[in-house]
Amino acid sequence: MRQMHLLPLGLFASAAILLGSCSSTPERVPVPPFYERLDQTQRPVDPASSLGMLNQYRGNNGLRPLVWNQTLARVAKSAAEKMAAAGKVLGPAEVNLAGELSASGYRPKSYVANLSAGYRTFAEAFSGWRELKDNNAHMLDGRGVEIGLATAYVPGSKYRVFWALVIAEPQ
Repeated sequence: MRQMHLLPLGLFASAAILLGSCSSTPERVPVPPFYERLDQTQRPVDPASSLGMLNQYRGNNGLRPLVWNQTLARVAKSAAEKMAAAGKVLGPAEVNLAGELSASGYRPKSYVANLSAGYRTFAEAFSGWRELKDNNAHMLDGRGVEIGLATAYVPGSKYRVFWALVIAEPQ
């Protein structure tokens, strides 16, 4: 007889614990950096997670990983800022990519660049580049050894975030 009274009490206690846990404030799950909304945070793109995603993609396609190069990152930043100032996507010649590389002292055997705008996260930019034939070919350029990536943010612009990716083969 006593066991019958304990069973409903046990069920009641379990239900109370479950309901209590539902009403507590949920913990914030950290967002991976490549999903971070740069149009909201105004932070620069995260080099480590971006490079990791690109290198995984290249590895899946039988290519060697790229190495981060700070000089290329500065050249990419300059390109992104020039597009941001113009309020539109510009081509490599329009941002003077060759001149910027030369002025920086970096003289590559070859280089490619993805210049774009409007992507809110690196994951969106990566997916967009993968869908565009030329941009995808740049990410999968087998000559590439080093990389620089940067963004520029313009809150009042149509695009808000401007992207520049430079992949190069050093001399």
